[in-house]
Amino acid sequence: MAIPYYRRNLYVLWPATFLVSASWTQVIPFLPLFMAQLGVEENLNFWSGLAVSAHFITGMIMMPVWGKLADRYGRKPMLVRAGLSLSLIYFLTSLSTEAWHVVAARLANGALTGFIPMSISLVGTNTPPQYSARYVASVQTSSAIGTIVGPVIGGTLAGIFGVRGSLQASAALVLVSALLAIFFVQERHKPETVERTSLAADVRAAFGMPVMGLVLFISLVGQAASMSIQPVLVLQVESLLGQAGSGFWSGVILALPGIAFALSATRWVGLLDTMAAHQVLAVAFTGTGVGYVLAGLVNNIWLFVLLFFAASVFVAAFRPLAAALITQRVAPDFRGRAFGLQSSATTMGGFIAPLFAGVVADWFGRSAVFVATGALMLLGVLVVQRHGARLPEPEQPPGPDQPPEKRPGPDQPPEPGRRTEQDRRARDEAEGGS
Repeated sequence: MAIPYYRRNLYVLWPATFLVSASWTQVIPFLPLFMAQLGVEENLNFWSGLAVSAHFITGMIMMPVWGKLADRYGRKPMLVRAGLSLSLIYFLTSLSTEAWHVVAARLANGALTGFIPMSISLVGTNTPPQYSARYVASVQTSSAIGTIVGPVIGGTLAGIFGVRGSLQASAALVLVSALLAIFFVQERHKPETVERTSLAADVRAAFGMPVMGLVLFISLVGQAASMSIQPVLVLQVESLLGQAGSGFWSGVILALPGIAFALSATRWVGLLDTMAAHQVLAVAFTGTGVGYVLAGLVNNIWLFVLLFFAASVFVAAFRPLAAALITQRVAPDFRGRAFGLQSSATTMGGFIAPLFAGVVADWFGRSAVFVATGALMLLGVLVVQRHGARLPEPEQPPGPDQPPEKRPGPDQPPEPGRRTEQDRRARDEAEGGS
């Protein structure tokens, strides 16, 4: 029995997104080491931070552009473009001899990337509606698993071949992902010709849709909730444990969000079958807020680990729920732009959150970052309850392999049990005259 093309797409893009995600996380943690190897001694922290942030700056600008082009020319071309570009950029980064070379490559990385968002968009638009949200969550899960495995691969490769060798291995992994997409992914449900609009018009159109306003909000806030904790997490663990064993425990705890996502992403999407979207989001915001507030107040490492993992399970809801809302409630000819704008909102959250965490930690201490983030998430419950309740019910249009409902033509008899308009009029006239 032949495998449906949309299921084969999932089987191909699952390992492809895993490889791309792993390549990302096997590079990022070792950029400061690479900068030091390039001879940067003064302002090492500045150059390292700039190299990491550069990706987010250009990514925020370009993601909607690539999404717009995907709606015009197709998701697969943008998927392949992103994969080939990213592979080349990783290889060129490995050839860097100056700190500014790395920063320039990271700027190009943010400007030309988009493999994972385009994978999600392609799966979401080329899968029957009854499966699309779960398939998208599955692709996101593969990305989360890649973030867990990536640092282990990167550390091993860096130890054997150096950081340059690790970068070249990342280039090879992404190239494999691009080749998988080229030869095995099919995009049968291609976008129809759409009206040419400006990016500003697309943004206005998105904010004019209640569902997109909610998607952008939960994407930005959900990513901010996760990333605001990252700058202080290792130091918080060290303060609870002392120096002894803090390195091991920090590594374990840093992996918890990825593990939580892999275990719970599809389950969050499944809740949409029995609960309204705003109710599921309210649960996620509440759980995140309570978990972070309590984690910031405890002084026991075991309680901290338990509460942080519990909060991470709730944080894991935001990305798959945002993708599910797009695939279920946004018109197919706008979905590429919708995913692009959603990626920009996510990137903006990742950019703003560390700045917020730094200010709060400087003024009130590291524990206050957890408490403040949790309090803001609890306020988010009010937003989703107020605006989410206004969302219309999702439409269920025919999927790519499902023909639309057949209606009788002018010369065709109606199906058994179906009344024509003429039948109804005749019945109404008869009842009115009796």
